[in-house]
Amino acid sequence: MNTKDLAKKIQYFDDCYRKGEAKISDVEFDQLVKQLKARNPNHPAINPEGMKLLSLGNSCFSEWWAEKARNETMIVQPKFDGCALGLRYQSGTLVGAFTRSGKDVTEAARTIANIPLELPELGESVSESPVEIRGELYGPNLSRTKSQALAAGHLRKRVPTGMGLSFVAYEILGSTQNEIDDIKKLESWFFEIPPTNRTADPKQVKKWHKEWLAGELFENLPCDGIVVKVASGAAKQRLGVNSVAPNWALALKD
Repeated sequence: MNTKDLAKKIQYFDDCYRKGEAKISDVEFDQLVKQLKARNPNHPAINPEGMKLLSLGNSCFSEWWAEKARNETMIVQPKFDGCALGLRYQSGTLVGAFTRSGKDVTEAARTIANIPLELPELGESVSESPVEIRGELYGPNLSRTKSQALAAGHLRKRVPTGMGLSFVAYEILGSTQNEIDDIKKLESWFFEIPPTNRTADPKQVKKWHKEWLAGELFENLPCDGIVVKVASGAAKQRLGVNSVAPNWALALKD
């Protein structure tokens, strides 16, 4: 398969997933992305224009921890199954919303009841520089499949209503602060934030993963795994990102 056909295949499967009609597993999709990345790390199919919303790596946790998170505090959150969404605020006002593919969905985002249209100043001036928030549009109290399908359907509608959907925020793009401080800031801006566990023990992370697999952790949320992140802002800066995913975060799935 040539590079052009591989890119088309990735785009097709990604579009199907965003419509709630997944044709292949996450593992199979990740393998296709890896093939394209090996041929062309900057291909538009894996590096779309618009707000940069990275995916998550899903390599072996033990190897990731040994190479990147040893002696670091980690946080563990649910990996929500919906549609990734980036919000852009200018001088505290919501001015843009984008999907992972770079599609402008600002008007659809404005209909989501828990997305703030304005960020409160909280005693200090809101930065005039753009503030970009990453999160997930999802359906509370729905199955993973229904949550993803509802979110994708909402973003395709010409006249979206936002009914049955929520937005959960979990990252301030470009922040150099630690994860806990960022979560507190997001909460102070009245965003919904994900349940967050904290530990420096890799055995505890594995225990939480087993609990999630058994339906005993984040069981009331539509999530297809857990996300492990290095908490330290300095460590995140040191580890950086690659063309597809941040090196300081990892997804643990089925």
